[in-house]
Amino acid sequence: MARMISGLNHLRLSILRKNSTKAGLWHICNRLHGVTLLLALVPLLFLSCVETVELEEQRTPDLLVIEASLTDELKNQKIRLTRSFGFETDSVPPETQAQVVVETDQGEVFTFQHSENGHYISDRVFAVEPGRSYELVIEAADGAEYRSTQERLPGTARIDDLYAERERNQNGTDGVFIYLDGAAESEGALYYRYEYEETYKIIAPDWTPRDFLLTDYDPCANPIEYNLEIVPRTEEQQTCYKTVPSTRVLQNDVTTLADPEIRRYPIRFLGATDFMISHRYSILVRQFVQSPEAFSYFQSLNDFSASESVFNSVQPGFLSGNIEAVNRNEAPVIGFFEVTSVREERLFFNFEDLFPDLEKPPFVTNCVPTSSPEAHPSFCAPLPPNPCPQSIVELVDLGQIAYISPNDEGLGACPGTYAYVKRECGDCTVLGSNEVPEFWIE
Repeated sequence: MARMISGLNHLRLSILRKNSTKAGLWHICNRLHGVTLLLALVPLLFLSCVETVELEEQRTPDLLVIEASLTDELKNQKIRLTRSFGFETDSVPPETQAQVVVETDQGEVFTFQHSENGHYISDRVFAVEPGRSYELVIEAADGAEYRSTQERLPGTARIDDLYAERERNQNGTDGVFIYLDGAAESEGALYYRYEYEETYKIIAPDWTPRDFLLTDYDPCANPIEYNLEIVPRTEEQQTCYKTVPSTRVLQNDVTTLADPEIRRYPIRFLGATDFMISHRYSILVRQFVQSPEAFSYFQSLNDFSASESVFNSVQPGFLSGNIEAVNRNEAPVIGFFEVTSVREERLFFNFEDLFPDLEKPPFVTNCVPTSSPEAHPSFCAPLPPNPCPQSIVELVDLGQIAYISPNDEGLGACPGTYAYVKRECGDCTVLGSNEVPEFWIE
């Protein structure tokens, strides 16, 4: 839920702006498509007389955004509170001064404390229990109070198997499907949501045990000053790992099945040329059992995020959840308070396990060794025309290249002292982390 809602901050702003004035709509379209107002108005000059149009800047609606899923895992539960933001920023403003509690039907109260970036952590570990109801209560920094409906565990379900099979997808692409099998453990387990997290190994194809070291570089000196050495690497830069969370809402409804078991549910498809499976790949899948109301909400969220046009199909209230303001009618809120059971399973495979007959997928960039002059004229003196690429010292200073070898073969249009490749070709930390994940198994 957190990933999907965070990814829709701009979209939910658009929902509230949809029914604003025509001037506001001009403003939205201008921001959305990244064009200037002048370009937007040029066609009107050919259709009618010039007329002055006053455009009003619309105030960004101040939405409280609540991301709250309590699970049956015994842990410190988490809730995140943020505020809506406009097109002029990519940051998500956190709500940091709220009071957050969860109340049960038996009078028990769990208090949440703010940790960082709008994340609130329960002050003690707990797991939601079958047969008990839970209610979320929030008092925001501005005094607005929000309450959810009372929610219960809808049921529990297990994961029987998570496996990979080489197949072609509906487009005929050779690749691997990640499938999941499971079954209900109690009544009410009919609606499911899935999240996954992928981790894959990265091996720099042109790594060498030595690299450039540039010190005392003064590009303005005339001639420039620098000390360029080839030294042993001091950290792991050959093998790295990258973890990527899912951004889609995956849901499964088994209410229409005579036998409501989960068989070969497709979690993910990766083509045989996907860089992520070049070496070793792992996926962690989490299965959530949802109530009918939660399922409907996430389904609407998924449809909304997949819509090609915000303005054509989305109306205010489209994403109304089970939380509302109780003391201020003008305090809009978006989000859903979910009580759910969760199970998880992890899978590993190597490329050769599934594609023994194929070459590994290509690297993410073209790693072609080349060279250029070692130094360059002073940046603070008149520069004559120079047909050669950027110098080695400048590229090293910018962190854009990795050392390969002495340039004994005269590589490059303007051969220099050393041969090099793009930084990511010789240093995997450009693409991932050199720390081996705790869960990783070779």
